[in-house]
Amino acid sequence: MNIEKPIMQPYEYGYCKQQISELVAAYHSVNDKQTINTLQTLIKSKTAEIFSRHALLETYWEQFLNTSLTRDTFEKLFDELKAFVVPMNIPTTKQIDKCFRKVKKMHYPELMMTDFTELSYLGWNDSGTNRKYLMRQIDGRFSGIYGSFSTDIQKGHCAICNQISTVSFFLATTKSAGDGTYTKKGNYICTDSNQCNRQLTQLETFERFWETINK
Repeated sequence: MNIEKPIMQPYEYGYCKQQISELVAAYHSVNDKQTINTLQTLIKSKTAEIFSRHALLETYWEQFLNTSLTRDTFEKLFDELKAFVVPMNIPTTKQIDKCFRKVKKMHYPELMMTDFTELSYLGWNDSGTNRKYLMRQIDGRFSGIYGSFSTDIQKGHCAICNQISTVSFFLATTKSAGDGTYTKKGNYICTDSNQCNRQLTQLETFERFWETINK
């Protein structure tokens, strides 16, 4: 598919996929046609702003409204839709080092194995030091935070993606702006950052988490 300019952010892609996944699930579990029609109308209206950005995007609704739509076909359609997504920029080793200047013997992420069309931020774990690293772009520049990451894995609420997920406690040490003292701040976040990105459907909770850790 030839798209001149991608027009959808990764979290918007995740939101659309989440919404239409609910529709596909209903096709295979709900027998009442009126209920299906109501759900179709609701989900179409909730995603209308995104799908109206390009004529080709709107054509996908013909397939989404097909009550015989299978899970496999749904996944294939959303693989195609990645052509509309603006991927996160891939950081260089130099940019990673700049974000984490205080870290010695840096553990780098496996960038070649990562699908950046799914990422609103880049996160990776270092099991050798029990640390987690998080990177994002703000106004075109990379910014990073890191902290200790608990090996105690549990089901709970993620402060980044705002979903119930497999989480661990992330704790960062930050320097206070005024008196130069250091403060520890943290919260439970997804153990797997790639999965967290796939579950991210809005940026509000992520922005709040990032701001809190960096205060």
